[in-house]
Amino acid sequence: MSGVHQTTTDSYDPARAVEYGQLIQLAYDMYGNGQGPTPAPPTPFQDGYTFTAWVQMRDFFIEEGDWTFYGFIAQRTSKANEFVLTIRGTGSNVEWLDDITAMVPVPMAGFGKVAYGFNRIYQTLRVVKPAAAQSLGAEIQARSAQPTGTFAEQVAATVRERAAATARTSDMKAEAPSAAVTIEVAGHSLGAALSTLYVAENASGGHAIIPLICTFASPRVGDPVFATKFDELAISSWRIVNELDLVPKLPFLGFQHVEAERAYNSGGSVNWSLACWHSLRTYLHLIDPKQPLAIECKRPSSQVGPATASLRSAAMTAAVAAKDSGKGEKGIAVSVPAEAGATINITIKIG
Repeated sequence: MSGVHQTTTDSYDPARAVEYGQLIQLAYDMYGNGQGPTPAPPTPFQDGYTFTAWVQMRDFFIEEGDWTFYGFIAQRTSKANEFVLTIRGTGSNVEWLDDITAMVPVPMAGFGKVAYGFNRIYQTLRVVKPAAAQSLGAEIQARSAQPTGTFAEQVAATVRERAAATARTSDMKAEAPSAAVTIEVAGHSLGAALSTLYVAENASGGHAIIPLICTFASPRVGDPVFATKFDELAISSWRIVNELDLVPKLPFLGFQHVEAERAYNSGGSVNWSLACWHSLRTYLHLIDPKQPLAIECKRPSSQVGPATASLRSAAMTAAVAAKDSGKGEKGIAVSVPAEAGATINITIKIG
């Protein structure tokens, strides 16, 4: 893992970032189960959280498609008033086609201009709550009413309702809810762009308190006006980037990133491929090497290339210690990632 640098003094907590990333990975896993727009959450759910509601979207590239599972809202088990909104990234060819349309800037009220494709996908987002009499994951065939209002309004109404319901039951060991319900936001790739738009829309309407947004591999979402106004919001923003990943470099012209970047580099850690550079599992491994890489992204332990590649790309933080051997020679020990082997000892004869 390389070092991480920050563009602001805003407090960045790598352990919390990994926790948000694991929630996003859970959304990917639920999507991969092939259970339709309301996949069953795993039992038990991620430690420290309970499932609250599904987030769905509709593809639109050729024609209006079916509803697709895109994330979820989860409630902390220790604090009934704290929720996390999680949105996954692109998972199908049609969704990639949707992304292609993102290059054209369109106005967003009060926030300059944003990418057309991201904004159009965002407009399709909706929240679906489990019916009271249904088990989680069952297809919702009948509801008393379809979701109403903007996506930010739906999210705010859902978490307030869940917090109030928790206060009336004793099935959770949680703090008694108060009026201050908060929603932290996490997204990867396209989900990062949608998360950013959600935060902006919520700020415009004042629907809920959002203390933090944590994104991985986010593309540029809007123009410089959008980025400036977003950065002025009173929230913590962690935009985590793998420097080799191409997605954060898109779209090219007329767009600007929001703050605050936390940059890592996977050059010495994973196989060199576009998919591995962009993988959420790669991001989590860069933050915390204990987090497993995707199998296809692991480097063979016997491979010499990683050390060479990492030096060439400045991807690894090398600890170099020189000591006098007393025999006219100096030994230099270069630390390399565990996957690349042990230690490379280079002996330089002086004189």
